[in-house]
Amino acid sequence: MNTNNSLQTIQTGFHTALGAFSEFTTLLQEPQKLTDYLNQIQQKPDQLFQDLAVKGKNMEQDATSFFQNYFCRGDNKSSYPKYIERADGQAFNQPYEIKDTKMYGFVVEGSMAKLQEVCDKYLNDPNNGEIEYRPATNYLILTFNKINSLSSIYPPDYDKGTVHEEEAIFWMLTVVGKRVGPLFIAERLACFMPYLYVNNSPILVSGREVYGFFKQLGTFKIPDLNQEPDLLTVDTLVFKEFSPTSQSLDARLLEIQRIGTGEEHQDIKTWGSFEESVRAIASLLFDNDEVVIPGLQLPFNLIEYLLKRVVPLVTLKQIRDVENSKKACYQALIESPMQLQTFYGGKLFGFKNFSDQFQLKINNFASQPIVQDLGLAKGYPAGSESINIPVKLGFVLHFDFTLKDGKAVWQAPQNN
Repeated sequence: MNTNNSLQTIQTGFHTALGAFSEFTTLLQEPQKLTDYLNQIQQKPDQLFQDLAVKGKNMEQDATSFFQNYFCRGDNKSSYPKYIERADGQAFNQPYEIKDTKMYGFVVEGSMAKLQEVCDKYLNDPNNGEIEYRPATNYLILTFNKINSLSSIYPPDYDKGTVHEEEAIFWMLTVVGKRVGPLFIAERLACFMPYLYVNNSPILVSGREVYGFFKQLGTFKIPDLNQEPDLLTVDTLVFKEFSPTSQSLDARLLEIQRIGTGEEHQDIKTWGSFEESVRAIASLLFDNDEVVIPGLQLPFNLIEYLLKRVVPLVTLKQIRDVENSKKACYQALIESPMQLQTFYGGKLFGFKNFSDQFQLKINNFASQPIVQDLGLAKGYPAGSESINIPVKLGFVLHFDFTLKDGKAVWQAPQNN
């Protein structure tokens, strides 16, 4: 008997029942929805049970989080002062519900050595080796996301309404673990976002103040799903060079341009499920379903990890000290789970020389050293204002997700 499968079946049944109870309560309050609900049962029963299980699981997690936050705190968090709310406050209280996300993704190749330097600078060096982050692969994904609705899940900010978001993000996958003597013991995976641009101040302030995401303001050109992805762009505030007399300016930072079309590949098709999209993208980028870390012969089953529909995000959250600008009065590594809720569909539209081909152009600014930091190329040619980088793979996904409460996996001691 497979105990793990039996336990998983019991858990799924419990979550489904919990979700069904919630739906029944909703129908009692809004009986006009009964007809639509009965039609869904007849037309898509499998999808209905899946949605109920996801809803029940989220309810269980939210209840657990509430209980831990308010009844089980044995540390100094219980003595934290109450957060003073404002009607015009922009640091919305988490967790967040993010609906109708259209994500264009473009895979580019970086340098393992450079990505390790990024991990060391922002994640490993601050915590003095208590936790170690290593790049899992030299591939990075640049995404352009258009989000129709972002809102807090709980009052008071839930009652304020929703925010439209546009963003561009560089994602890198890391392996998280600890050193035991000469060995590195891998424990889990997490995504780090070294460069992240958003279109409005509530999204920027909430991301920075709550989770520690180093967000910057930008303006974007992102096509709708019914449009061809011919050109996607990011403009932001930059310094062309650093000097006491340099003046900041708004300028085009990067763009993705479709530069050609090719023959169809067998995997150039529409995906109907999240599982199908993950398997297709991973199989094209890797020789098998596993990611092997250089210098560490310990494989991770990437597909099985991602199919859990939860992607942990890691950030360095820090606040500059007001009395000494070289110090951080608060510094911590935060890991926050991003959980898929509903997957509407997706499509692969470019792979190497098959179908559409894309090119990433990054302009050269001292304040945005993306190329140098991530090892996207050997550097800008002498006297060059920009550099063109080939895109390995392009795709688009459409989904809803939630960003849950984060957890401080390491925090700097508060010494005077």
